Amino acid sequence: MTATTWTNASTSRLADSSPQPLWANVSTWFALFITLFITVGGGIKLNYAPIALALTAMAGNSIKQIAIKLCGLFLMLLMVSTRSRVIWNACLNARFFLVLPILAFASVLWSQSPALTLLEAATLALTTLFAVYLYVRFPGDQLISFLTGAAAVALLACTFVVVFFPNIGVDALQEDSWRGVFSQRNNCAVYCVCFLVIGLHYRARHLAQYFLRATVLLLALLFIVMSGSRTGWLVTVFAVGVTFGLRLIQRMPWRVRLLFLMTLTIPAGAVILLVAAHLNELLGLIGKDPTLSQRTIIWLTVLSPIAKHPFVGYGYSAFWLGLAGESANTVLITGWAENQAQSGYLDVMLQLGLLGLIPLVWMLGRGLIQASRALNPRNTAATQAATVLLLVLIVENVGESGFVAPLNILWFYTLLALLILDRSRKPAEVL
Repeated sequence: MTATTWTNASTSRLADSSPQPLWANVSTWFALFITLFITVGGGIKLNYAPIALALTAMAGNSIKQIAIKLCGLFLMLLMVSTRSRVIWNACLNARFFLVLPILAFASVLWSQSPALTLLEAATLALTTLFAVYLYVRFPGDQLISFLTGAAAVALLACTFVVVFFPNIGVDALQEDSWRGVFSQRNNCAVYCVCFLVIGLHYRARHLAQYFLRATVLLLALLFIVMSGSRTGWLVTVFAVGVTFGLRLIQRMPWRVRLLFLMTLTIPAGAVILLVAAHLNELLGLIGKDPTLSQRTIIWLTVLSPIAKHPFVGYGYSAFWLGLAGESANTVLITGWAENQAQSGYLDVMLQLGLLGLIPLVWMLGRGLIQASRALNPRNTAATQAATVLLLVLIVENVGESGFVAPLNILWFYTLLALLILDRSRKPAEVL
């Protein structure tokens, strides 16, 4: 990437920056609608009983759901086309962004379901381009302001559904846990952790903004607690700890910071060893069994199909086909009609093999390196939020699947975090 190209992209971003208030532009509201569309995975399903079957690959989408999804994708395409030149420049500057969508399209050649792979690859590409659209449309901390507004709307919608439509927003089959407009309580909890991180980094300056921030923080915490998701609780503790830990480190002179981090490795290592030695007891305290709600069983069962196609996988979005194809063995062994490996890394291996996992790990590793360079108090709220989000999403995908998923808010946030951090290492571009 050349300095001239980055200058052109930066100039375009400055030109896109409007002096009007953020929400005074009509395009902002269209962008909000599409962001919410991605947040709920393309639509809110009303037939949630029983939860173990309604959301799997065995359950087909209705014509109405398909129509809503296609309309959302078409609107996404229109929004992207309005700034196609700026988006193209940004993609050229961050070429790694195009690798996984290209691989998803290429996997049609070896997919178990070529038509499904083609459709989902197109969805992934549009989601990726829309992430770039938001990045160029809302420079600097404006992006955090926009995402905070989107989080507030999503959380208010969740509250409305829980209060007025509890048959949709409350899962009676899982201890009356709250899930709002989302498909499952674990998803609700993890999404709300991301909302919480964004709210913690939103810099309010007047009364309306303080009210918006308080709404996001309070409702996100409420839904995390009421979801009953132990995974969500643990991720919340991690996210809050990282957020305030980084703020503490940022205030230290670099020599003190280095000494502090070196000293911290000793108690951190001791805690890890203690947890490993008493893992089952600790899991019991939070209501988890040693299999982590069958996650370890699922992880073991997917190793066999991964070993059959370790390099290219079974095609993008084409492994979990219920009782068809290779997923049938996994479904029959576990006795549960899952549509994911309960691990983002294993799901990438199932779909794209090492061909997809290596670029993903490279992108995440590159993002972490850039995040370490961004740890100073003069950085924007967007850079600090991206650092915490990336760490949270890397950890969360150990036990849940969100990486390289079409119309998935976790992958969408991952893309935005990587874009922000990629830009944070170029001082000339900080607005």
